[in-house]
Amino acid sequence: MSANNDKEWLLSKAEQEDGCMVSVGGLVGALEGTNQVPDNVISFKIAFSRFLQLARRDRKLTLERFAEEADVDLAEVLKIETDEHYTPAIRTVHKVAAFLNVPEKKLLTLAGLLRVKDVQFQNESLKFAARSEPVENLSPEEHFVYEEYVKYLCER
Repeated sequence: MSANNDKEWLLSKAEQEDGCMVSVGGLVGALEGTNQVPDNVISFKIAFSRFLQLARRDRKLTLERFAEEADVDLAEVLKIETDEHYTPAIRTVHKVAAFLNVPEKKLLTLAGLLRVKDVQFQNESLKFAARSEPVENLSPEEHFVYEEYVKYLCER
């Protein structure tokens, strides 16, 4: 039995499965034949990275302990938290969703592995990403570097 490689057929099956996961064909992103990542996927990945950081910190877990308790690879958790463009393995997201007791489908979407057309979900994820950025005073060194760079920008 061979897989159906017709793009339209696969996309219609993805729509039917509500979440763009095609059992016989993989992720819809792979079907589109493009390496270009949509803006909302990048926003989702930022929200996913921040969500993982906050969830881990809320539980007062080190990266190592979080990886151990969620039964995922430490290197991958580190990549997720430090590289907002990194796409984790589906298995990792599945394990993290189970460990954090959150819906797997939504976490897969945040990780950039599924696409949804839910505008409210997109807006809430973007707001979460924006609001979860730490707000701290600049250290004296950071303030000095910032001021020097502003001067440089204004001179040119």
